Amino acid sequence: MKYSATFLVFLLPVLFGCARLDYTVIQNVDLFDGEHVHEGINVVFTDSLITAIHQKRKFNKRAQIIDGRGKTILPPLLNAHVHVREPDDLKAAQSAGIFALLDMFSTNRRASYLRSFRDSVDHALFYSSNVGATVPGGHGTQFRVQIPTLSKQLPPKQFVEERVAEGADYIKLTQEHSMAKLGLPQISALVQAAHQHNRKVVGHISTLSDGLDIARQGVDGLAHIWYRNGSIADAPVLDTFKNNETFIIPTLSVIKRLTDQGQASGFGDRYLSFEQVLAEVKKAHEALKILAGTDAPNFGMNYHDQLFEELFLLTQAGLTEIEALQASTSNIYKTFELDAFSAIEVGTPASFLLIDGKPHQQIEDLWKTKRIWKEGIEIRGG
Repeated sequence: MKYSATFLVFLLPVLFGCARLDYTVIQNVDLFDGEHVHEGINVVFTDSLITAIHQKRKFNKRAQIIDGRGKTILPPLLNAHVHVREPDDLKAAQSAGIFALLDMFSTNRRASYLRSFRDSVDHALFYSSNVGATVPGGHGTQFRVQIPTLSKQLPPKQFVEERVAEGADYIKLTQEHSMAKLGLPQISALVQAAHQHNRKVVGHISTLSDGLDIARQGVDGLAHIWYRNGSIADAPVLDTFKNNETFIIPTLSVIKRLTDQGQASGFGDRYLSFEQVLAEVKKAHEALKILAGTDAPNFGMNYHDQLFEELFLLTQAGLTEIEALQASTSNIYKTFELDAFSAIEVGTPASFLLIDGKPHQQIEDLWKTKRIWKEGIEIRGG
């Protein structure tokens, strides 16, 4: 009798779970789960979770059925390089299906304020390096904002510990060839301290030589592809990046605007042509992991569909549509070890986009009509 009662305790939740009628089915839809494409399947979700992914054709009459023919489900998109100014930036991103923005330089006051919106269904998640590591006169000091700079009074280890105490999700450093630069021992010490605190280190660069130098010091990723004139990578250089498992956030959107402005203003010879930049990204992609980021709001770029242009530009650099989508989803989730995000599978949050089109075949479909769910709540209808 005791055995039967115990069995019933475990059986009842199963029976009631099977009997639930309040679920939604997106039927005959293509699914890009963050890694692979599954065509013509059904995605079932209830409350806040994905409960089934299969090709079953019959469902309870009271289930809400959404016709997914000609449509595609995408996991949450992320933008891996921005500079967030205010909560409305997070709101604009979320409204477009961009569930998180990775800020690459912010004051502690601003970052703390923006992190306070993390529980809002209407705002994208905010991640940040807080202030970036630089030296007096280095990149980041020109914006007339008082920031800490590395010195004898503020050594690398202390700088990292202060950022971690503020809640920084990763460490950013800047190495701009036209301004004062960090010394290589400083960079090495920054990396060592950051890794001790399980923080990735991302480095701003504009020249290939600076990218190579900081990669050799153990920096995990580059915040831009190299774009200064003469920065042409060869096989040994790419092998160095590959051996160091360096990732790259090319930020083609901002580099295109910079090179276009250079040509229009008569100083285009400072930079590679944009066609050369695309060729460098293609070479980097063959050896390294690519992450998608825009560097908004530079050159007036927005926090919503600018990311779609970035993915389009990545396809112009030789990535397939699926690889471009990976650059804005699973590549970012995995690289930055973001627990809030994962590939779509049974048991994961019902957070996704439903797009009228097939961006895994034609990336321009990202601009088409879309519906967005966040943890089971539809926050944007088609």
